[in-house]
Amino acid sequence: MIFSRICIVGLGLIGGSLAKAIRRSHPKCFIVAIDSDRESLETALADNIADSVTLDLADGVRDADLVFLCTPVHTMTSIIKEVMPLLNKDTIITDVASTKQNIMEVAQQVHASGQSKALFIGGHPMAGTQYSGYHASLAHLFENAYYVLTPLDSTPAWALNSLSEFLSSIGALPLVMDGKTHDKIIGAVSHLPHVVAAALVNTVKDIDDSSHLCEKLAAGGFRDITRIASSNPEMWKNISLANKKELISLIGYIIEYLTDFRALLEKEETSNIEEFFNSAKIYRENLPVRQVLNLLPYYDLYVDVEDRPGVIGEVTTILGKHSINIKNLRIINSREGEPGSLVISFLDKASLEKAQRVLSKGNYRTFTQN
Repeated sequence: MIFSRICIVGLGLIGGSLAKAIRRSHPKCFIVAIDSDRESLETALADNIADSVTLDLADGVRDADLVFLCTPVHTMTSIIKEVMPLLNKDTIITDVASTKQNIMEVAQQVHASGQSKALFIGGHPMAGTQYSGYHASLAHLFENAYYVLTPLDSTPAWALNSLSEFLSSIGALPLVMDGKTHDKIIGAVSHLPHVVAAALVNTVKDIDDSSHLCEKLAAGGFRDITRIASSNPEMWKNISLANKKELISLIGYIIEYLTDFRALLEKEETSNIEEFFNSAKIYRENLPVRQVLNLLPYYDLYVDVEDRPGVIGEVTTILGKHSINIKNLRIINSREGEPGSLVISFLDKASLEKAQRVLSKGNYRTFTQN
């Protein structure tokens, strides 16, 4: 299903990127943008990203086939209550918040009360950058990124399929699950790491002294593992509160692990200490080899490259000349225990093997992890 009139409420990083992605993939779609920031609206209009802009919510969502709510997480429940009754029957409405249970409960209440015949499907694009605002938005932000969808029990299959197909058309990888499962998983792999990273940085800050030796030596692995502690504090305050139930439970697990490990150190139980690290190592090493979410396996190739200008361009140029499609690319900033500093992901094994052959001919050392 191709939606003819799409409304995006909130033209920040995610909303702006959705608008740009839709404009690029579906140039004939009529896009209405709603935001409180006039400058963002005027820029989107001038860029031909939005066909119409407004500050008025009711005016903007009128007659929309699809509505994306892209406002901050702490505003989402109130805006759902306001927007859903304004929509036509069978209009699909979805959000982009990183927590889902509370939002789904509110949407279900509005639907069950009979105030709205619109079809709500929760959403969470697993994409973003450290920047914010429309000026930071990217048309390709959702390419090869998982996009979680959490339908209500009453959501008809056609609506879920229509939204999934539409998101696929802008390059995203739709993945359906219930809200509780989403909040537990995302709490563990996204929200909890932000809390732990902040706690680790604050710990090092507290033990540092006037010589600032901790600050001077905090490089390599420490900077890698705590990178996300530089994220927007206000945003993460709101996310933490929105997912507090799951997060409190997960923090309990971390405290238990640290308490047990401290006891192992006190008793010098060498074999159990080693097992603590070994168990994590085994699980961690399995993560990047094949991402089984949505049954889309990724095949990773490690490339040993020098730290010099242009080297990544040289590698990707070689692959491009041989028509080898890259699904993901990342740099390993800490090379401890890793076979290379550049990791390139492919969707199939044949592409990986072809890439390994052509890069080897270009005198690049490559490795795979089985």
